[in-house]
Amino acid sequence: MTNYIEVSLTACEPVEENVEIISAYLGDFGFEGTAEDEAIKAYIAEGEKTMEEIKIIIDELIEKQLCFEQYSIDIIKPKNWNEEWEKNYFQPILIGNECLIKSSFHKTDIQAKYEIIIDPKMSFGTGHHETTSMMAEYLLEIDLKDKVVMDMGTGTGILGILASMIGCKSVIGIDNDSWCYENAQENIEKNNIPNFEMVLGDAGMLKSYPNMFDVFIANINRHILLADIHHYVKTMNPGSVLLLSGFYLDDLADIRTECEKYGLVFQENKMKKNWVCARFILN
Repeated sequence: MTNYIEVSLTACEPVEENVEIISAYLGDFGFEGTAEDEAIKAYIAEGEKTMEEIKIIIDELIEKQLCFEQYSIDIIKPKNWNEEWEKNYFQPILIGNECLIKSSFHKTDIQAKYEIIIDPKMSFGTGHHETTSMMAEYLLEIDLKDKVVMDMGTGTGILGILASMIGCKSVIGIDNDSWCYENAQENIEKNNIPNFEMVLGDAGMLKSYPNMFDVFIANINRHILLADIHHYVKTMNPGSVLLLSGFYLDDLADIRTECEKYGLVFQENKMKKNWVCARFILN
């Protein structure tokens, strides 16, 4: 299991604006993060960046007066995060009035067409983040019957699980983090999903699936999306749908430009708190 590096920062005034800038900036380097008021915690797998590289990134934020000079960098060892989530963060959530996401430790009277059990541990994706909820909303809106789906950067497996419940033919999920891979496998089993196959790896694994997917979903970050869109297209066919999220509104123009290089036509997007989820179709 992978250790994580946790970076703790405090945003300067104006807090809301600077939190968004810092989050986007760190995301470009592969960090995933959370923010509560001015406090930001960002995570990256150990080995992805050296301590010296991380300090340079933070120094640039300080120099631009986006965050204060006081910060911390800690090594976080893998552990079961269910208790922490239960106490502080993860509560049952209803998406699109159709999909209830809860953990195995939750008790709720909410009824929904689709009920997904997610025990997140260290993986990204409980439905609470704006990007995950928008991706789920799109899956509820589009026709998935008998479709083959790719869930790139699977995290907890929540989106692929929902696609299966809605009625897709099969799902393949890829994640490069062994912790996410194992957690997704556990959640697939908890939800009795027989047609969801997990693969440990990165976008390089996509060469094994030429012209295979009717729906391709990737909720990652701007940096990785821009680097890998050309890989995504090779797995799709004319008429295939691509759903992308994990970036801000200011990044949408760059995402669209990159997609259009490969025959992907922008259809529409959703936005929540400046986070964007965009829908494309392959010509």
